[in-house]
Amino acid sequence: MELIERLEARFEQLLARVRQLEEENRVLAEQKEAEAGKKREVQERIEALLVKVQASLEER
Repeated sequence: MELIERLEARFEQLLARVRQLEEENRVLAEQKEAEAGKKREVQERIEALLVKVQASLEER
């Protein structure tokens, strides 16, 4: 019986670790999405500035 109890305890530990990793994965996915949003925003701002610069150069 002791072997079964040890196996059950180990199984519970592994399940807890899986839940922990799933939570970490969820948090990292949220952070990744937030960073991707920031990247898109910066790219859009840069593109808008390039358009302004090009328009300014064409006026000269």
